[in-house]
Amino acid sequence: MNRRGFTLVEVMLATAILGVVLLSTGRFTAQFMHTTSVSQATTVASEVATEQIEMISTDPSYTTLTARWAGTTTGFPGYAAMSRQTIVQRITGVNPPRDYTVITVRVTEPTMAAPVRLTTVVGQP
Repeated sequence: MNRRGFTLVEVMLATAILGVVLLSTGRFTAQFMHTTSVSQATTVASEVATEQIEMISTDPSYTTLTARWAGTTTGFPGYAAMSRQTIVQRITGVNPPRDYTVITVRVTEPTMAAPVRLTTVVGQP
């Protein structure tokens, strides 16, 4: 028997296999792109929080840190919906004597599952 070409069943089977492969590839690509964008947003949020903490930590006006830095900022290059909340709390006491400032920076963005939160403590110079 001399055959030329494929039977209808063979063509349908090959088409079905090709469809499954293409759908799997498309799903993987979509998941990969989503994960990449969330990871990139988290990295930018970490950089935004770290930069804010470094700027506050190096501010020479220790007594006015709360008034100067506490607040919320929204919108960063490439991330218009990103929001950075800075909380500055000065802790003082007489018994035992203490004077330090707790700085917490919380950055949120709608695509991130959880906010980025960094905290540090600055002592009076």
